[in-house]
Amino acid sequence: MRARPELRQHLLARSMQKWALIGRHPSAYPNISPARARRNFSRLLAKHPKIAERLGLTPLSAYPPL
Repeated sequence: MRARPELRQHLLARSMQKWALIGRHPSAYPNISPARARRNFSRLLAKHPKIAERLGLTPLSAYPPL
């Protein structure tokens, strides 16, 4: 991703929240599989743990609550 550092952090945060939301509520986005959303979320989480910590996201954030 090519963006200024301050914008890049914001764009990554939005992307993490988006994939977590799709994984948590798959019916909200029927054209995207929940497995793909969880895979994208987990890769972003592994690559940018500080952003996830700041947002309060954990590996379980992409799964529906029990």
